[in-house]
Amino acid sequence: MGFNSKLEFYKKRQFSDKLNATFSFLRENAAPYLKAQILIAGPVLILVSILMNEVSGGFLALAMDPQGLSANDIIDLLGAYGLSLVSILVTLALIPSVTYGYMIQYQTLEPKEISMSNIMKGFSGRFFNFLGFNILFLIAATMIGFIIGIIFSFIAATAGALSLLFGFLAMVGMLVIVTVMFLGTPIIAFEKTNPIDAFGRIFTLSKGKWLSTFGLVVVVGIVGYIINFVFALPRGIVTGFEAFTMIQEDGDIGALNELMTNDPLSILFSVFESFGTIILYTLVYIALAFQYFNLVERRESRGLMTKIEQMDTEGEEESDEDY
Repeated sequence: MGFNSKLEFYKKRQFSDKLNATFSFLRENAAPYLKAQILIAGPVLILVSILMNEVSGGFLALAMDPQGLSANDIIDLLGAYGLSLVSILVTLALIPSVTYGYMIQYQTLEPKEISMSNIMKGFSGRFFNFLGFNILFLIAATMIGFIIGIIFSFIAATAGALSLLFGFLAMVGMLVIVTVMFLGTPIIAFEKTNPIDAFGRIFTLSKGKWLSTFGLVVVVGIVGYIINFVFALPRGIVTGFEAFTMIQEDGDIGALNELMTNDPLSILFSVFESFGTIILYTLVYIALAFQYFNLVERRESRGLMTKIEQMDTEGEEESDEDY
């Protein structure tokens, strides 16, 4: 694909245009982009998958045989849960660091010219800013959930039936707010700002566009989850079959945790599943970027101003005479 046919970033786009831009960008850059994600974020995603298997297996064993777990087992389970939470926060900093590092280079280079060294420019700054943003995001989301919980308890105690309606509306509202807050990642990347300033910028840019941002993320998220499900299906089938066989033959439910965490085939399919996770997160972060470009263009006409400046520069160059 030629240089002139590349996607324009700062441009007003309707809902369907943002979807098309998201999938077009990924299709155009699939090979170099996914290679970078696999090399940088892939190992962490595999670790997260293994840890989540251990946590899932531990909770399953606890649910099926609460008396069979010792205090040390529970401590190990909580430790694995804490480590998996940290790993997820790191993953949510790694993937957008690669995604937006690639997109920054895409503005000036053709896809075939974008190398790992190009993507790694400014990587550490983006990564730690994203990590800080994720921590602040988690704290904000927890506080919002806590406040909603208190209000829900008060309404449930005073107005019974209305609590269900409030609970539903509050859940939807919280989902919308949390989704819109993810716009902080492209803001940090393309405006080179810090996590705290990014929070204020989110609400300035997204004013009146909360539902469109939420809808965009939901649509690409559904597509991503379907793709991720396809990649996760082999491990689910193998693990489910082996667990069923184990229970039928031995009746030993205590071995389920070991099966989910130490079985070589399950670990192998966890690696395969991580590719689907990369695609899921990739779609969401690219869609957020195009929503960010759309909002900036609508508020500030940055793309239009750049074109005008380029036209002025070209005009000045053409007017110069050579003697």
